[in-house]
Amino acid sequence: MQTHSPVILVVDDSEIVRTSLTNLLQGCGCEIISCIDGLEGIQKALLHKPSLIIVDILMPNLDGIKMLQVIKILEELKRIPILVLSANINKTNVLAAMEAGADKILNKPFKENDLIKAVNELLDCNIKESEKSLVLYSSDDDDIKNDLQKMFLDSFPLQKKNIIDLVGQRNKLKLKNIFHELKGIGSTVGFPQVTDISRKVEYTLANNEVDWNTIIRDCEKLFLVVDKKDYTIDLEN
Repeated sequence: MQTHSPVILVVDDSEIVRTSLTNLLQGCGCEIISCIDGLEGIQKALLHKPSLIIVDILMPNLDGIKMLQVIKILEELKRIPILVLSANINKTNVLAAMEAGADKILNKPFKENDLIKAVNELLDCNIKESEKSLVLYSSDDDDIKNDLQKMFLDSFPLQKKNIIDLVGQRNKLKLKNIFHELKGIGSTVGFPQVTDISRKVEYTLANNEVDWNTIIRDCEKLFLVVDKKDYTIDLEN
């Protein structure tokens, strides 16, 4: 059984996810290194030789599947266990991740106990959550939760522009990816309305014939909800 503090590399393009994982795992006594895409992830893995790599599937530059494929052919890295996190766990993605070399896959949003259990299984260790660590989806730590909410609200204007552009282009695939991610992020930061609306939009986009008027109305509802959240948090500061 591993006795020293694990070094874990977190590779995810979402600042909210990276912050959440860092707070949780540091609270368990782990050392965390993080980066935003697969290319940087490979570079940091070669530099630090982590005990475990936690990686998202959908990322810019080099996605999680391609990162896995590269890692598994590098002699220095191929024995490092890899935990894949994804907001889009379907049969195709699961098979692709496993074939590329993933040791375990967790769906986003996930429960912190499931994540800790997965880390312990992959590293043959017994890390435990400290009382001060972040509870990802029901945190009592208001300061941490507020920080995560502010990160989301600060980044949302760009996301809003992307959504408007993609709706105008009728780009189902990219919109599905955005709303699948928003569904998980809403749970992470404590905005259930964001999760509910995003889930509904994702469901509508899954239809062969998309009702774009419904999509537009639901997007407008989402924008109003987020604008209200932004205003509320500003009043509290």
